[in-house]
Amino acid sequence: MNSTSLNTTISGPPPVATRHDQQGVIVTSIERPGPEIVAACRSLYTGLVLDHLGKHGCMAPDMKPVWSGAFLCGPAVTCLGEDWRIRSMAADLAQPGDVIVLAAGGLKERACFGDMTATCWKSKGIEGIVIDGAARDVARLRSLAFPVFARSITPRNFHYPAGLDHGAVNVPVVCAGVLVEPGDLVLGDDDGVVVVPRRIAAHIIEAASAYLERENAGRALFGERYVSFGVRSELEERGYRFV
Repeated sequence: MNSTSLNTTISGPPPVATRHDQQGVIVTSIERPGPEIVAACRSLYTGLVLDHLGKHGCMAPDMKPVWSGAFLCGPAVTCLGEDWRIRSMAADLAQPGDVIVLAAGGLKERACFGDMTATCWKSKGIEGIVIDGAARDVARLRSLAFPVFARSITPRNFHYPAGLDHGAVNVPVVCAGVLVEPGDLVLGDDDGVVVVPRRIAAHIIEAASAYLERENAGRALFGERYVSFGVRSELEERGYRFV
């Protein structure tokens, strides 16, 4: 292709912006796990639940609570996009105990959540937020005891509007490498965030809860005295030499 034909090809007005069919969609009603499942999950921890998920559903390692000791557990209300208007719509649709899952594209250089929004959301009973991006106002979030999980912390936020025309609420999103569908069960602690698909949440939480009882019995035993795990015979079978 010569320069003349190239100029002809790219000349003219820029193409009209298009959207994925899930962008620009606000789903107003979602299914959630039963309250008894959420309550049972609150007694668990991320590592145990992840073990029962076959190691699937764990968000990226840099997804951590912005203040130590933060914990959240609840059904996901998903939010696509960084703009505060989309987040506000998600909060309007959320029920007490819900977790807002914000798919902000993994951008760590600009925060899209702070203490003013957290103050408002806490008054409604929203459980907390998980952000595929950055947060700010950590000291105030800590004083509010509002659980916020994010991939970074920075005082610099967005100039709004930020991607407003391409947002969505309660559609499937990818957050920190994990597919999250509305109503999935989200569990976050100091180790990170794990997502349990709603359709298997009852089975996973029941199995993990039963295992935790046996695990706690083992912890009590180990706390009293040293107990060998009895691995020598297996190591010998695998060819290890004891000299």
